[in-house]
Amino acid sequence: MQAMVLTIVGDDQPGLVDAIAKCITDAQGNWLRSSFCQLSGQFAGFIEVMLPQEMHNELVASCHKLANLKITLVPSADLHSQADKSAQKSAIITVTGNDRRGIVSDITSTLKTFDINITEMATTCESAPNWGNLLFTARVTIAAAPELDLDKVQDAIEEITDDVMVEIAVLPSQ
Repeated sequence: MQAMVLTIVGDDQPGLVDAIAKCITDAQGNWLRSSFCQLSGQFAGFIEVMLPQEMHNELVASCHKLANLKITLVPSADLHSQADKSAQKSAIITVTGNDRRGIVSDITSTLKTFDINITEMATTCESAPNWGNLLFTARVTIAAAPELDLDKVQDAIEEITDDVMVEIAVLPSQ
């Protein structure tokens, strides 16, 4: 048995996740964990599966039979690298401000200067009724060295522009 990550991108349609689940089951796989989203009619997902090595090609072939999907299957990280990551500090950084071109680049560049790994990120732009502008929000889950001073990270992100608010919540150790 080998842990693998299956990535799927394509046209969204009802029943797609069920069809993928059946492909995994038919390939003698076990669904471990997953993350999905739908953007502008496109479906994107990641699924970590455990399956016999000799069934990898069968899983990919059966998923390719599903309509208009791009599929990849790659080995997941080994247990040693996952154990190393558990020693890191995890936090959720929420950034809110007026939307503008380049705001995501500014935030990610700032995080990079602190050697922070972004493990998950969700962004939205919504109408701000009383402001007349779009309101940008990013929710960024990070992993970093345990000694990282998150107050300095917050200060650096807030220096990007005058209208940005930053909240940081440290996640409990796993």
